Amino acid sequence: MREEVLMTRHIIDHRKPQGQASRAKAFLKIEREERPSDATRRLQREPRKQGAGRLRQFLRIEKGQEA
Repeated sequence: MREEVLMTRHIIDHRKPQGQASRAKAFLKIEREERPSDATRRLQREPRKQGAGRLRQFLRIEKGQEA
């Protein structure tokens, strides 16, 4: 015999779509996750030291020159 398929819901009986506020909240959450963290942004704002003094010191030590 053939089995009958029972449908529990009408074809147009679906949950209501989310409102604009919850949709905006979801987009905001994604945007916040993708941007750099506050700690990273603070490090990027720190002024850079001019010149390559540290590199010069490492090269001096590497060449065997000691103070």
